[in-house]
Amino acid sequence: MLRPMDSSSFGQPSTDPAVPRLQRSVVFAAMAATVSTVYPGFLIAALSVQVSAEFEVAEATYGWGLGSFFLAATVASAPAGRLAQRIGARRQITGALVISALAQLTLATSARSFSAVLACLVIAGFMNAANQTAVNLAISSARLPRLGLAVSLKQSAMPAASLLSGLAVPVFALTVGWRWAFGVGSAMPVLVALLVWRNLDGPLDPVTTRHQTPSTATRTLVISGIGFGLLAFSAGGLAAWVVASGVDAGLSEGFAGVMLSAGAASGIVLRLIGGSVMDEMGPRPMSVAAVTAIIGSVGMALLGVRVEAIHVVATLVAFGGGWIWPAFTNFAVVRRNPGNAAAATGVTQTGVYIGVFTAPLITGALIEWKGYGWMWLLVAAMAVMGAAVTASQSRHYDRQPLGEHE
Repeated sequence: MLRPMDSSSFGQPSTDPAVPRLQRSVVFAAMAATVSTVYPGFLIAALSVQVSAEFEVAEATYGWGLGSFFLAATVASAPAGRLAQRIGARRQITGALVISALAQLTLATSARSFSAVLACLVIAGFMNAANQTAVNLAISSARLPRLGLAVSLKQSAMPAASLLSGLAVPVFALTVGWRWAFGVGSAMPVLVALLVWRNLDGPLDPVTTRHQTPSTATRTLVISGIGFGLLAFSAGGLAAWVVASGVDAGLSEGFAGVMLSAGAASGIVLRLIGGSVMDEMGPRPMSVAAVTAIIGSVGMALLGVRVEAIHVVATLVAFGGGWIWPAFTNFAVVRRNPGNAAAATGVTQTGVYIGVFTAPLITGALIEWKGYGWMWLLVAAMAVMGAAVTASQSRHYDRQPLGEHE
């Protein structure tokens, strides 16, 4: 039987031969859990053309559908982080997965009005926040020798969920109907819950009630969250409207969905490349995140050009640069707050969820008023501002973890 960890063991590889296998299981379970609970938030965006047509809602109204998932996550993020520190990662992740599955199944089978769709998305959003903070705790507590790679793998689950949601357009929405995408998606969290319950246990799932206060100063976490929120606004606008924008630019519905998947795939590849060097990298992770966001902003601005070929290339640039930053920012926060990752990321993720929540509401209204060209310019500008704020906080995450306040 493996011995429980104390606070001095965080971030240190274990000599127990059984630990590497458990560490790999934790990372895989974390990835699968992340995909499962964030999937509904991306899926409702990918299915915007079909769902809005069935319920006869305009872009501004549909923005509430996109935003409701992340509004719920915003409200739940900080409390969910504190709860995970008390009850442990395994119990919180498992519960979140099961309830998320029920919400998706209900949406697929019983939601006969747009209000019912919103209600299901709100429940799923609460569960996503609960899952995300607990997953961060599980990863930071697993004594991983390459924390940066583990965080990148976990963060790659986000664009993976977007990739799956993009594929759902030609596979389900244009064949058997969009509800099947949610119905099939509801099975994934149940299977992952069994995986989590089996693999997140013992020393890799400690209850860290003695270490609920993050090492990073609260002021730094809040300012970082503001920067992350601006970046998340740009990412949220990108995920929300890239399919509909592609159709407006002249692409077919099926090809526009495939381009969402291709863009997400580029984000996955680049996050993994970044993760492979993150632990040994010289530059500060927050600074690198800012640079990648600036690159992504160029692609976002180019999406405003209403030409099919440019839209295709710009999608890859926007996702490739505009979706890398979470791997670096989450690595910085988790590394700086070992054992307290749920509480620390609960604060910073609040900013992320605010950004992703407000993005579809504001951009949807702007599309109706000025069209997609102006909307993409706004999204690009938010990415630039978010990069500036994030870079300004880089120095606070450059030191080794502390066990007390800065």
